Amino acid sequence: MNPDVTIAIDAGGTFLKGAVVLSDGNLLPQLYVKRSSHSDSSAYEIASNLAGVIQELAAAYVAYMERLCTDKGTRATFANFHIGFAFPGPFEYDTGVSRIQGLNKYEQLYEFNLKTLLRCELTALAAEPTAPTWMTQLATADIRFGNDATLFALGVSRLFPQDRLLCLTLGTGLGSAFVENRSIVSGKWGIPDSGMLYAEHYNGGTVDDLFGSRGILTLADSHDARRQGEDVYQLAIAARQGSSSAIRVWQLYGQRLGEMLRPYVAEFRPARLILGGQIAETHDLFGSALSEALLPERIAQHNEKQMQEHVFHGIFQLVKGT
Repeated sequence: MNPDVTIAIDAGGTFLKGAVVLSDGNLLPQLYVKRSSHSDSSAYEIASNLAGVIQELAAAYVAYMERLCTDKGTRATFANFHIGFAFPGPFEYDTGVSRIQGLNKYEQLYEFNLKTLLRCELTALAAEPTAPTWMTQLATADIRFGNDATLFALGVSRLFPQDRLLCLTLGTGLGSAFVENRSIVSGKWGIPDSGMLYAEHYNGGTVDDLFGSRGILTLADSHDARRQGEDVYQLAIAARQGSSSAIRVWQLYGQRLGEMLRPYVAEFRPARLILGGQIAETHDLFGSALSEALLPERIAQHNEKQMQEHVFHGIFQLVKGT
């Protein structure tokens, strides 16, 4: 029987990160790739780039297995490939149609069916005269899409299978997911029907605008806490070096994040708040203010540094339908 293999790709706005996950859920770390996403290109160029990464990972897996079988003196077999993507929203994850607008990434994919584009690109690659025979199977492989924050939550939930979790990804914007018994929760306990907080309103803006890097920089500008052109990373350095204005910005960020989350924590009552993403690395600067703002609710906070690994495991669960 041919083994099931998942080609897992996290499609960020700047980089594509890809890995191969075996049928037992184990990653092959030596097959990890990181490539430019070219998310400002045309829809067809984006699809071609993605298809190229899929082909690259599949070829690396095949070569790995051939070496392994040669060492063992056995015969290599073809894999049953599956393809899964963590993709930013808004996106119709079931159909593969992009609804992304105004986010400075994947703009040209708007209203295109990415699944169809990818199928065409992979079919064309398989039809090339020099294409290996396994490309035919790859061209017909099942393709699935999931929200990046949701897949992070599903991946990290394997570490806490019995707990309710509130998972946040803090990057350009704010991604979120509520998890119970390793399943995504939505439409109850005060959780939006989408299961996500990004479109909810707080303090005159949306959660996505206020609690990602855009919101932090706006907050910093209102407190004269950064020079023109400085980013969130430099704002964190300034705070750690003792800048009172930068320290105040991070405290306000934690306070407002806690105030926004408090009603959801009060109703859902998660055991843990899981933080991922680049801004989560500044947890030392805003974590105390966040805890204080959540009172009287108390919740353990975890900064998960292996976010990429968790996303890949979430993609594996998406592909397996679990």
